Amino acid sequence: MHNTAPEAGPRLKLLATVVSGLGHPLLTAALFVGAVASRQSGTWVAGAVVGGVVLPVAAWNYWRVRRGQYTNFDVSAREQRHSFYPVLLTLLALATGSTWLVGTPIAWRAGLAVALGLILLCYLLNFRLKVSLHAALSFFLAGGVGLLAGAGWGLGAALLAGLVAASRLVLRRHTGPEVLVGASVGIGAAGVLGWLLG
Repeated sequence: MHNTAPEAGPRLKLLATVVSGLGHPLLTAALFVGAVASRQSGTWVAGAVVGGVVLPVAAWNYWRVRRGQYTNFDVSAREQRHSFYPVLLTLLALATGSTWLVGTPIAWRAGLAVALGLILLCYLLNFRLKVSLHAALSFFLAGGVGLLAGAGWGLGAALLAGLVAASRLVLRRHTGPEVLVGASVGIGAAGVLGWLLG
């Protein structure tokens, strides 16, 4: 499915590039787990997520781009994501499993388990539709912010998530349905997390 929206002007595209970069799932996930670790016990979990998931996936994407196997760092081609998702799922499953083995606080275990489910669902949907991971993770983490810091902060994070989702449309990396499905998956996952922790 191709984005047939008219191309944005250079200034809007530059702004969208900055917003999209700041809202990259690897960056926002790393910042979020760091924020959680600063407020709750479980610093080692944040280290495991960043060192065991975020950095290896970033290195994998960079290596594949350098070899010409990925179009870009975001893995924008749906077919190329067939090799990206298994790597991400494997590493995240290992990190999630480790939290259950050592009995970390329920917030960490539930959060990582739901995140794993979110990524798995996006992987399955990818066989038919290139779900926007930027949108999915942004809205999921916005829900996490709300649970961690209160509804006001969560609403602010949701507004930022909306900007990140819009940036993907401006850059024509995704179509409207792809962004909408991603946002819906993220919001749904946040709802599940809230239910588990409620």
